Amino acid sequence: MTRVLILSNLYPSPHVPTRGTFNLQGFRALSAYCATRIVVPVLWWERARRPLEWLVTPRSKATGIEAVYPSCWHVPQVHPLHPWTMHASVSGYVRRIHREFPFDAILASWACPDGVAAARLAQEFNCPVVTMVLGTDVNALAAHPGLRRPLEWGLQQAAKVITVSGALRDRVVELGVAPERVLVQHNGVDGERFRIRDSQAARKRLGLAPERRLVTFVGNLVHEKGVDVLIEAMGELRGPGDDTLDLALVGAGGMAETLRQRADALGIGQRVRFCGRRPHEEIADWITAADLFCLPSRREGCPNVVLEALASGRPVVASRVGGLPELVTDESGVLVPSENPSALADGLRAALERAWQPEALRATVPCLSWDEFGRTLHETLETAIQEHRQISVAASTRRATA
Repeated sequence: MTRVLILSNLYPSPHVPTRGTFNLQGFRALSAYCATRIVVPVLWWERARRPLEWLVTPRSKATGIEAVYPSCWHVPQVHPLHPWTMHASVSGYVRRIHREFPFDAILASWACPDGVAAARLAQEFNCPVVTMVLGTDVNALAAHPGLRRPLEWGLQQAAKVITVSGALRDRVVELGVAPERVLVQHNGVDGERFRIRDSQAARKRLGLAPERRLVTFVGNLVHEKGVDVLIEAMGELRGPGDDTLDLALVGAGGMAETLRQRADALGIGQRVRFCGRRPHEEIADWITAADLFCLPSRREGCPNVVLEALASGRPVVASRVGGLPELVTDESGVLVPSENPSALADGLRAALERAWQPEALRATVPCLSWDEFGRTLHETLETAIQEHRQISVAASTRRATA
């Protein structure tokens, strides 16, 4: 059976079980087709309250995949060094893993620093690397003067690059990757968990008022996600009936307190619910309870939560950025310019006034199972492994006849 080593900084841990749950689902699907192990670098300063973990590296099989969580010794704020410090931090663990699990390929779930570190490891262990691109890793990091060159190098070393949208594919090609080595694969959706269900029953489970209308946002409360724009848009919704509209922010992040203060200043503090991070199994209820889902991002790749909302029969109001226009059409929601509260308010109002058909919204989701994603990922890895072996044989033949 093919053996694949996965390198990912976006993956659940015993202390942060909600981190990178989309990767967890994708990697589980992959594991049905090949043997996998995963290395999850953890920033050393995140372990300040658990210093014993600096001495004994945690391991876990709780997710169904054997995972090791070594400390990653980045120098804070010195971003150009991060790809190389990640490589230095994990290389010893990877050597030990290789002795008992001689992997055939490495899969990196983020272009930088993961993909760069994985490319170095692939050179050391003479195997191919396949890199997944999700959005910010090429949209934002490529603009960083100290990260662009290692980012380009890492992507160009990859045997295959998998992007979750056509827009990201074009971006990767701009960064110097041959078009034939870039594949577009949208994420899967757990169609059993995210399905059309009774909204009032979900509201009862969550303790929400049955008569009020609800907009739900799920994600990190950070600048990139545009949640501040959503707060401003809610402040502009002051027409007849708008006082019955609430907003649920499901997630956490550095902007939480600023957002709370702004909501109070706009006089809508009572209409905005800060829910914090919630278990992944509860997210389906927050989406089902909503009248619509909103994602006002400034930058995006192909956010899985949009597919989950549509699979749940909920319309989506989102920014016209990144891969979102590939997911949200006139049949499934409303797209608006990013960073424009008035346009977002108009989009929310238009979506709330329109009669949507849940079954039709669910039908717009291309893949209601993670199995297809896992199978395609496995096929891509197998192709990369076979091509790498052919190249190695050809090189050996040339050396022998020289």
